[in-house]
Amino acid sequence: MKKSITVFSILLVLIIGIGAVQYFNRPDGATIESREAQLQEKSKGKLWLISVEEKIDDYIISGIYSGYDESGIAVFEPKGDGKYKLQTRISRDNDRIILTSSYIGGRWYDIIWFNGAKTDNAEITYTLDGVKQEPIIHNSKDMEIFINPAPTKDEYAIDVVYHDSEGNKYK
Repeated sequence: MKKSITVFSILLVLIIGIGAVQYFNRPDGATIESREAQLQEKSKGKLWLISVEEKIDDYIISGIYSGYDESGIAVFEPKGDGKYKLQTRISRDNDRIILTSSYIGGRWYDIIWFNGAKTDNAEITYTLDGVKQEPIIHNSKDMEIFINPAPTKDEYAIDVVYHDSEGNKYK
């Protein structure tokens, strides 16, 4: 009986120790590698890598891609002390423009990224109450992520077209 209690105690200490090591070695999101590790934890066998990042209100918005011809957007929320936690992730096939919205710092933002082709600019057009607004033109030569404050809390439409140097359109 005394031997089984000793064995049980040793096993319990080992299990608690292993759990503690795993807990304290979890990726904290402080580096790109650590944020990529968080993406791996949440994915289903896909290796996600970060291509580009933008920061807004201490949130990190990452343009991500996988070896499965997919691209996506990941939003990492600040946890303090330079640490970040994956808030949301969305992905599409590489040939599709990624358009999503996220609530950041008390405000809604439209987040747009296209990793499918080398382009020169992106044209973003909002339609409010049936009226098309003046297009917002972004330089896209460096494949950056576009983060635009949502124009209203009400419903609206958004149209995004990327153009390459030869005049080809990507919608």
